[in-house]
Amino acid sequence: MTETVGSALRQIRKGRGESIVEVAKATHTSPASFTKWENDQTIPSERSIRKLAEYYNTDPVNILALAYPDKYASQKEAVIDLTDREVIRVEDLLSDKSVLTYNNDVLPSTKKDLVASFTAGLIIGSTTVAED
Repeated sequence: MTETVGSALRQIRKGRGESIVEVAKATHTSPASFTKWENDQTIPSERSIRKLAEYYNTDPVNILALAYPDKYASQKEAVIDLTDREVIRVEDLLSDKSVLTYNNDVLPSTKKDLVASFTAGLIIGSTTVAED
């Protein structure tokens, strides 16, 4: 399924635990407009997307590419070739069965929990648009 600008905005907002009213107030937009954006009834202007991206502390091109693909899709980062790379899945990193080490020393569970929280925060806060 192709991600839409509305689903991306909803995912970001919900990931941050914010209501439509909170985001609308913080970005000086109306809750009605934001609702229409999230429901893909209208597309936010480029200016509105840039304002939202600044508020969410994320790259606006990711959202702009969804809203205006003809203009911005080519600016998205190129797909990384994973050949000859060691891939570490975030799911594996955060698994209860995994053990994290640093300089060959096993990290205690409190440090692993801290790494997991930090990683989840990065994913939710700044990787807002899935690049499938």
